[in-house]
Amino acid sequence: MPGTGPLRHRRCDGPDAGPDAGPDPGSDAGSDAPVGVGSGVAPGCEAMTTVPATIVAVLTLAAAGTAPALALVGRRWITVTLVPLAGAVVAALAATCFLATGGTFMGWFVGLALAGAAVVAVVWLCRPRLRPWADRSRDGDGRQPGWYRAVGVIGAVGILAACAWCLRDLSSPTVGFDARALWQMRAGWFLQPHHQLLTDMRVRYLVVNQSAYPPLVSAATAVSWSVTGDHTLRLGVVVTAILNTCALATAAFALVECGRRTVVATGSGLARAAAPVVGLVAAVLLTIIAFGTTEPFMTNGYADPLWSLAAVGAVAYGLQMRTGRAEQGAALLLLLVAGLSKDEGVVTAAALIVLIAVRGLMALPGDRRRSEWRRPVLLGVLAEAIVGAWPVLMLLIHARGQASSLSPAHTFAGRARAAAQGMAPYLHVLWIALPVAVVGGLFLSPVRRRCGVANDWWGWTAMACGLAAVGGALVVGSGAIGPWLLTTVHRVTELPALTGWWIVATWGVVASAAPAMLGAPDVQAAGGVGATTSDAGPSVRDDTPAGTSAGAGAGAGAGAGAGAGAGAGAGAGAGAGAVVTSRAVHRVTRSTSGPEPRPSGPGC
Repeated sequence: MPGTGPLRHRRCDGPDAGPDAGPDPGSDAGSDAPVGVGSGVAPGCEAMTTVPATIVAVLTLAAAGTAPALALVGRRWITVTLVPLAGAVVAALAATCFLATGGTFMGWFVGLALAGAAVVAVVWLCRPRLRPWADRSRDGDGRQPGWYRAVGVIGAVGILAACAWCLRDLSSPTVGFDARALWQMRAGWFLQPHHQLLTDMRVRYLVVNQSAYPPLVSAATAVSWSVTGDHTLRLGVVVTAILNTCALATAAFALVECGRRTVVATGSGLARAAAPVVGLVAAVLLTIIAFGTTEPFMTNGYADPLWSLAAVGAVAYGLQMRTGRAEQGAALLLLLVAGLSKDEGVVTAAALIVLIAVRGLMALPGDRRRSEWRRPVLLGVLAEAIVGAWPVLMLLIHARGQASSLSPAHTFAGRARAAAQGMAPYLHVLWIALPVAVVGGLFLSPVRRRCGVANDWWGWTAMACGLAAVGGALVVGSGAIGPWLLTTVHRVTELPALTGWWIVATWGVVASAAPAMLGAPDVQAAGGVGATTSDAGPSVRDDTPAGTSAGAGAGAGAGAGAGAGAGAGAGAGAGAGAVVTSRAVHRVTRSTSGPEPRPSGPGC
């Protein structure tokens, strides 16, 4: 039957296809059903594809997010995947400003995008050293050898191929219930006049009462519909799936970065190639595992994968990698994506912002902490303000679903037991991550510090914050706990599960670097790519005070809104030699460099 391709729909332009013509909205043969589904193709209907509309929509979001992403991250591989996410953040801020003050949604979107680009241009004009092209060594791979850039290229291609392979699920044109009843429905609201939007947000008789959920997914869909004229649920689902994939690719590439930076901190010889290889393999495997963990919601329009994957990326760049400009900028963008996507993301992002600000303060040397403490604190306050703007607005306009009743206190214990039992089958990775972390902490801590990877207690703390956000809602909420868990537990456990896999993969990369550490005891002390302020002073690629350029980029990108078994196999394979090697590395370092300085930052 013609027109049954993966991204194809039908359009009726026949003589009987008036403005109200079409199948019964309650049937399976809706406007988003592929040709051949339901009652068949009516005369005058022709197949249509969403591919051109998807390309236009993604490019529009990317155009709005290019300036903020470049200002915050610079010229990096991850900038490519962060650009559409930054555009989605601009769309979410536009929805917030539109609901709060009036006007039109697209007017706010275009205005905020232009304002952000103007602020970035002014910052670059006044401070030329912050321009991405001014000093390539600070933003990209300018001072690194050719193999360093080659590893980045191979990693980007590998992650892209894995994502493209997993996105084959889009060939089944499904639209989830929540996507149809909430995320895509609100996209249409944002394109209505302001008074009608207020009415829609306040009306009480709708069965689904989550109108107060953060706006990012709906706002990105509204932009897509507006610029393409294709007001189909299918387009919204595909654009959401691409945003999910961008968040996943950004988080996965952190493993590639970890592997290739580790090489600079190791000695010469064939053994030094183990870390980048393990990093590449771990990144690809993490991509595949993440798709398996988040399906079918990754490709049916739900917002759960987006906030979960963005939070995992924020943990990777903000709490595990070195405290450099690009890492802090990427973490900020990902936190805004998580906090503007769903209520669970709001709570988790708020907690992660505090953790990253604390780590930023701890990473400052003692003599600079007293004078520069304001930068990470102000950046954290700005991020909290942006994330909290939507919930506060929902309270002010008395939106439907902005408040809910609580269960009696005497039921909390029983609900907590039920929630723990319901989540346990989806958190089996913790039985792998916990012993791997214990063994790594006991025997590989010197290697981890020399590789520039922070203590993974930051990751465990972030995981605990995510579990507390979800578990707390289940415990104190008034809904029947059984049906609630049955319909949501798969989605709400994505963050802790993916964070557990990230911890396993990171220890695999660290363990693979242990054998090569014997050859270069002094590389880290000399200041390599993997150096951190807590181990050997600022690295050669972080020659500005922590938070300076990141704060400028945040003011440029977010100021407009304010104005308006992945690595487990590798770890096990290298673990036997790592036990002996890590101790030998520690002895060699002390014998050649004198007494080991006491670390003062979060890398210890």
